[in-house]
Amino acid sequence: MKLTPFLFSPFHRVAGALSLGLGLGAIGVAGLIGAGQGLHFDGVLDVHVGFRAPWWVFVAEGLIDWICLAVVLLGAGRVISGTAFRAIDLLGTQALARWPTVLIALACLAPGFHRYSAALVKSLTGLKPGVVPTLPGGVDALAFWLVTVVMLACTVWMVALMWKSFSHCCNVRGGKAVAVFVVGLVVAEVFSKVLISALVRAV
Repeated sequence: MKLTPFLFSPFHRVAGALSLGLGLGAIGVAGLIGAGQGLHFDGVLDVHVGFRAPWWVFVAEGLIDWICLAVVLLGAGRVISGTAFRAIDLLGTQALARWPTVLIALACLAPGFHRYSAALVKSLTGLKPGVVPTLPGGVDALAFWLVTVVMLACTVWMVALMWKSFSHCCNVRGGKAVAVFVVGLVVAEVFSKVLISALVRAV
Protein backbone atom coordinates (compact mmCIF):
# COMPACT_ATOMS: atom_id res chain seq x y z
CA MET A 1 0.00 0.00 0.00
CA LYS A 2 1.40 3.41 -0.93
CA LEU A 3 1.81 5.72 2.05
CA THR A 4 0.31 8.91 0.55
CA PRO A 5 -3.12 7.42 -0.38
CA PHE A 6 -3.27 5.74 3.04
CA LEU A 7 -2.57 9.01 4.88
CA PHE A 8 -4.79 11.30 2.82
CA SER A 9 -7.39 9.01 1.23
CA PRO A 10 -7.97 6.11 3.65
CA PHE A 11 -11.73 6.11 3.12
CA HIS A 12 -11.54 4.02 -0.03
CA ARG A 13 -10.53 1.14 2.25
CA VAL A 14 -12.02 2.03 5.64
CA ALA A 15 -15.61 3.22 6.03
CA GLY A 16 -18.88 2.42 7.76
CA ALA A 17 -18.91 0.95 11.26
CA LEU A 18 -15.17 0.23 11.22
CA SER A 19 -14.23 3.85 10.54
CA LEU A 20 -16.77 4.98 13.16
CA GLY A 21 -15.26 2.72 15.79
CA LEU A 22 -11.71 3.73 14.98
CA GLY A 23 -12.65 7.40 14.83
CA LEU A 24 -14.52 7.43 18.12
CA GLY A 25 -11.58 5.61 19.69
CA ALA A 26 -9.18 8.27 18.39
CA ILE A 27 -11.43 11.07 19.67
CA GLY A 28 -11.53 9.42 23.08
CA VAL A 29 -7.76 8.93 23.22
CA ALA A 30 -7.10 12.55 22.19
CA GLY A 31 -9.53 13.75 24.85
CA LEU A 32 -7.97 11.65 27.60
CA ILE A 33 -4.44 12.76 26.71
CA GLY A 34 -5.68 16.34 26.62
CA ALA A 35 -7.40 15.98 30.00
CA GLY A 36 -4.09 15.33 31.68
CA GLN A 37 -2.68 18.65 30.48
CA GLY A 38 -5.72 20.93 30.23
CA LEU A 39 -5.73 20.75 26.43
CA HIS A 40 -9.16 21.54 24.99
CA PHE A 41 -10.36 20.70 21.48
CA ASP A 42 -12.97 23.40 21.91
CA GLY A 43 -14.19 23.77 18.33
CA VAL A 44 -14.15 21.80 15.09
CA LEU A 45 -10.76 23.31 14.24
CA ASP A 46 -9.73 24.72 17.62
CA VAL A 47 -7.27 23.59 20.26
CA HIS A 48 -6.35 25.63 23.34
CA VAL A 49 -4.59 25.15 26.64
CA GLY A 50 -7.16 26.07 29.28
CA PHE A 51 -8.71 25.25 32.60
CA ARG A 52 -8.65 21.84 34.25
CA ALA A 53 -11.90 19.90 34.18
CA PRO A 54 -13.18 16.33 34.62
CA TRP A 55 -11.82 13.98 31.96
CA TRP A 56 -15.21 13.48 30.36
CA VAL A 57 -15.42 17.17 29.43
CA PHE A 58 -12.38 16.81 27.16
CA VAL A 59 -13.82 13.70 25.52
CA ALA A 60 -17.22 15.38 25.14
CA GLU A 61 -15.61 18.35 23.37
CA GLY A 62 -14.17 16.06 20.71
CA LEU A 63 -17.49 14.28 20.28
CA ILE A 64 -19.31 17.61 19.91
CA ASP A 65 -16.77 18.74 17.30
CA TRP A 66 -17.28 15.53 15.35
CA ILE A 67 -21.07 15.37 15.45
CA CYS A 68 -21.52 19.06 14.57
CA LEU A 69 -19.50 18.78 11.38
CA ALA A 70 -20.80 15.33 10.47
CA VAL A 71 -24.45 16.38 10.77
CA VAL A 72 -23.92 19.63 8.84
CA LEU A 73 -22.08 17.83 6.04
CA LEU A 74 -24.66 15.05 6.03
CA GLY A 75 -27.41 17.60 5.40
CA ALA A 76 -25.32 19.39 2.79
CA GLY A 77 -24.52 16.11 1.05
CA ARG A 78 -28.19 15.16 0.85
CA VAL A 79 -28.87 18.48 -0.87
CA ILE A 80 -26.06 18.60 -3.45
CA SER A 81 -25.28 14.94 -4.11
CA GLY A 82 -26.88 13.38 -7.14
CA THR A 83 -26.45 9.87 -5.77
CA ALA A 84 -27.58 8.01 -2.67
CA PHE A 85 -25.07 7.40 0.10
CA ARG A 86 -25.07 5.83 3.54
CA ALA A 87 -25.12 8.13 6.55
CA ILE A 88 -22.96 5.68 8.52
CA ASP A 89 -20.16 6.08 5.96
CA LEU A 90 -20.06 9.86 6.33
CA LEU A 91 -20.45 9.76 10.12
CA GLY A 92 -17.74 7.13 10.43
CA THR A 93 -15.21 8.71 8.10
CA GLN A 94 -15.72 12.15 9.66
CA ALA A 95 -14.94 10.60 13.05
CA LEU A 96 -11.82 8.94 11.63
CA ALA A 97 -10.78 12.23 9.99
CA ARG A 98 -10.20 13.60 13.50
CA TRP A 99 -7.45 11.13 14.32
CA PRO A 100 -4.64 13.73 13.82
CA THR A 101 -5.89 15.29 17.08
CA VAL A 102 -4.16 12.37 18.82
CA LEU A 103 -0.86 13.57 17.34
CA ILE A 104 -1.62 17.12 18.47
CA ALA A 105 -2.33 15.96 22.02
CA LEU A 106 0.88 13.91 22.09
CA ALA A 107 2.96 16.77 20.68
CA CYS A 108 1.69 19.09 23.41
CA LEU A 109 3.25 16.77 26.01
CA ALA A 110 6.67 18.04 24.90
CA PRO A 111 8.65 19.39 27.89
CA GLY A 112 8.57 23.18 27.99
CA PHE A 113 5.52 23.66 25.79
CA HIS A 114 3.13 24.37 28.66
CA ARG A 115 5.66 26.47 30.57
CA TYR A 116 6.15 28.72 27.54
CA SER A 117 2.38 28.83 26.86
CA ALA A 118 1.68 29.90 30.46
CA ALA A 119 4.39 32.55 30.32
CA LEU A 120 3.05 33.85 27.01
CA VAL A 121 -0.51 34.15 28.31
CA LYS A 122 0.68 35.82 31.52
CA SER A 123 2.82 38.33 29.63
CA LEU A 124 0.02 39.25 27.23
CA THR A 125 -2.77 39.54 29.82
CA GLY A 126 -0.69 41.57 32.26
CA LEU A 127 1.17 43.64 29.71
CA LYS A 128 1.40 47.37 30.33
CA PRO A 129 1.51 49.88 27.42
CA GLY A 130 5.02 50.35 26.08
CA VAL A 131 6.42 47.34 27.92
CA VAL A 132 7.99 44.55 25.88
CA PRO A 133 7.04 41.12 27.26
CA THR A 134 9.80 38.87 28.58
CA LEU A 135 9.44 35.24 27.60
CA PRO A 136 11.48 32.11 28.32
CA GLY A 137 14.09 31.19 25.76
CA GLY A 138 16.10 28.11 25.02
CA VAL A 139 14.45 24.69 25.15
CA ASP A 140 11.02 26.01 26.20
CA ALA A 141 10.80 28.40 23.26
CA LEU A 142 12.01 25.74 20.82
CA ALA A 143 9.46 23.23 22.16
CA PHE A 144 6.63 25.76 21.88
CA TRP A 145 7.34 26.69 18.26
CA LEU A 146 7.96 23.11 17.16
CA VAL A 147 4.68 22.02 18.73
CA THR A 148 2.92 24.99 17.08
CA VAL A 149 4.18 23.84 13.67
CA VAL A 150 2.99 20.28 14.39
CA MET A 151 -0.43 21.58 15.47
CA LEU A 152 -0.84 23.63 12.30
CA ALA A 153 0.29 20.76 10.08
CA CYS A 154 -2.04 18.29 11.79
CA THR A 155 -4.95 20.73 11.53
CA VAL A 156 -4.39 21.12 7.78
CA TRP A 157 -4.11 17.34 7.50
CA MET A 158 -7.36 16.90 9.42
CA VAL A 159 -9.23 19.35 7.19
CA ALA A 160 -7.91 17.51 4.13
CA LEU A 161 -9.27 14.24 5.56
CA MET A 162 -12.61 15.88 6.32
CA TRP A 163 -12.86 17.04 2.72
CA LYS A 164 -11.86 13.61 1.39
CA SER A 165 -14.54 12.04 3.59
CA PHE A 166 -17.23 14.43 2.34
CA SER A 167 -16.19 14.17 -1.30
CA HIS A 168 -15.86 10.38 -1.30
CA CYS A 169 -18.93 9.47 0.74
CA CYS A 170 -21.28 11.96 -0.93
CA ASN A 171 -19.71 11.50 -4.38
CA VAL A 172 -19.30 15.24 -4.95
CA ARG A 173 -16.50 17.11 -6.69
CA GLY A 174 -15.67 20.51 -8.12
CA GLY A 175 -15.92 24.11 -7.01
CA LYS A 176 -19.51 23.87 -5.80
CA ALA A 177 -18.70 20.97 -3.52
CA VAL A 178 -15.64 22.76 -2.15
CA ALA A 179 -17.69 25.89 -1.44
CA VAL A 180 -20.39 23.86 0.32
CA PHE A 181 -17.73 22.09 2.38
CA VAL A 182 -16.09 25.36 3.45
CA VAL A 183 -19.45 26.89 4.43
CA GLY A 184 -20.34 23.70 6.29
CA LEU A 185 -17.02 23.83 8.14
CA VAL A 186 -17.68 27.42 9.26
CA VAL A 187 -21.26 26.65 10.33
CA ALA A 188 -20.14 23.56 12.26
CA GLU A 189 -17.37 25.56 13.93
CA VAL A 190 -19.94 28.08 15.20
CA PHE A 191 -22.31 25.36 16.40
CA SER A 192 -19.52 23.49 18.17
CA LYS A 193 -18.30 26.63 19.96
CA VAL A 194 -21.83 27.41 21.17
CA LEU A 195 -22.43 23.87 22.44
CA ILE A 196 -19.02 23.57 24.11
CA SER A 197 -19.46 26.96 25.78
CA ALA A 198 -22.78 25.75 27.19
CA LEU A 199 -21.09 22.53 28.37
CA VAL A 200 -18.28 24.42 30.08
CA ARG A 201 -20.73 26.74 31.86
CA ALA A 202 -22.64 23.71 33.13
CA VAL A 203 -19.54 22.02 34.61
